[in-house]
Amino acid sequence: MHFKFPIYLFSCLTILSCQKKDQIVKVDNEPGIHILQGEDNEMNTAIQNAQNSFYQFKQAIESHNPDYYNFALKERFTTPDSGGEHIWISEVQYADHKFYGIVDGEPISTTAVKLGDTIEINPQDITDWMYIDKNIVKGAYTTRVLRKRISKEEREQMDKESGFIFENE
Repeated sequence: MHFKFPIYLFSCLTILSCQKKDQIVKVDNEPGIHILQGEDNEMNTAIQNAQNSFYQFKQAIESHNPDYYNFALKERFTTPDSGGEHIWISEVQYADHKFYGIVDGEPISTTAVKLGDTIEINPQDITDWMYIDKNIVKGAYTTRVLRKRISKEEREQMDKESGFIFENE
């Protein structure tokens, strides 16, 4: 079972890097996928913040706190143009000091994975993390950047459909 919330809603904020400007690509009836340039300083800072705070995700998943759920990681996969495609991995589990999960976004440029694959997540390629704590989104640094770039109405619709709260926005 894939988590339609929050991952499906956040899939509209999936990142592909090394393009000239922020573009939106539509895939069938799914939300748009943002394509970003590699020189996006705000996004690069968000990725760095996610990596620097990853220990919080690890502590949360190891705690087995029943208030925490929908653990997800965003992993960077190689692409033919070597720009990289960042895809959310849902249903994340931690066992034997390794993270596993299900590819929860339809890849556009990478052939390394496909939607629905169960994979071991490479910690060096993690570019974001998130989980829900009593309907409050924790982490999701890159998603927060992209949420600032969509309209207030789009943010409100996303929040209404998911039922989740983004603190400090």
